[in-house]
Amino acid sequence: MNKFKQKLIAFMYGRYGIDEMYFGLFALWCIIIVLNSFIRSSILYLIGTVVLVYSFWRMMSKNTAKRRKENAVFLKFWNPIKGWFILQKDRVKDHKDFRYRRCPKCHAILKLPNKKGRHTTNCPKCKNRFDVRIL
Repeated sequence: MNKFKQKLIAFMYGRYGIDEMYFGLFALWCIIIVLNSFIRSSILYLIGTVVLVYSFWRMMSKNTAKRRKENAVFLKFWNPIKGWFILQKDRVKDHKDFRYRRCPKCHAILKLPNKKGRHTTNCPKCKNRFDVRIL
């Protein structure tokens, strides 16, 4: 087993490897495969195969600078989407103890304690002072 591990390490030396875009492509492939199990489309199967082959090709690539740029573009697209889902999960989890409000000036999302009535709060990002009504 140790010999195999050493050979694998030697093979992967200088190659790009796995990054966030790889996981995104793999998740996309999984979604396509599940959809294709219901739809049974050869075009969807072909798209899934192309996505999987492209993700493995990126992983084995030795052009690390280009792969890093691709990953940076992907993260610019993915991080806002990921942040939105995390915020929704936190809102559901904290619905009894906290309320989320948006600052009218900088539009930052504030997590406020669930105290009924009118309150004045400060935005930690822009220092704007504004009134909040919590029902």
